[in-house]
Amino acid sequence: MYKKKPKERPTGAPAWMTTYSDLVTQLLCFFVMMFALSTISETKYQQIATSLKLALRGSPSVLLGGDHIFGEELPFDPTTHVSGEFYDVYEEILEKLEEEGVGAAVEIYAEERGLIISFKEKIFFKIGSAELLPEARNILRKVGEVLAADDHEIRVEGHTCDLPIRTAAFPTNWELSTARATNVTRFLIDDVGIVPERLGAAGYAEFRPIAPNTSEENRARNRRVDILLLSSNKL
Repeated sequence: MYKKKPKERPTGAPAWMTTYSDLVTQLLCFFVMMFALSTISETKYQQIATSLKLALRGSPSVLLGGDHIFGEELPFDPTTHVSGEFYDVYEEILEKLEEEGVGAAVEIYAEERGLIISFKEKIFFKIGSAELLPEARNILRKVGEVLAADDHEIRVEGHTCDLPIRTAAFPTNWELSTARATNVTRFLIDDVGIVPERLGAAGYAEFRPIAPNTSEENRARNRRVDILLLSSNKL
């Protein structure tokens, strides 16, 4: 009679040995990663840690330093950190924005001209419109309270992406970007009470992008209004 051949015990390492080897491999990768991180400057490490912490909490992105803040070359040379000149106002604005839970719709970073608070279009305007949204007024009022207590000169800069616009109100992106900057400026004067002598408004249309207009994600980055606090040594 035919008898079924008994199963042979598989050769090779037992299961627990495989698990142990995986663990050793993971530990090795971890220590290699830690060694690689040790070559990063302490300043850059702290910047990355701060950005990750705030992003996980739903706070605005804090982008400081580096030649390619958004993954593409910027049209200016950013500094490596928020200097003492702007640190207090930066902390206060960050706290206000965190209360509003605006997330990555607002980005704060330092560059050679001063401190920039960059508001994305989606929380300030409807597409193709220069009228401030109700939620934008609330955010701008809170940020404006901090700016009003400060004494730096302020420049409001409007920017668009490269998609053309042709309406009765805005024949080109020049008119749209300028109107947006002007409306933000007027709000800071009329509703917040910042003295007009400290303020200026400018529109740059699509000609000062912070990312190439090659995708909708990048175009959304470029459609923005920047509030620039001018450094004292740039006046």
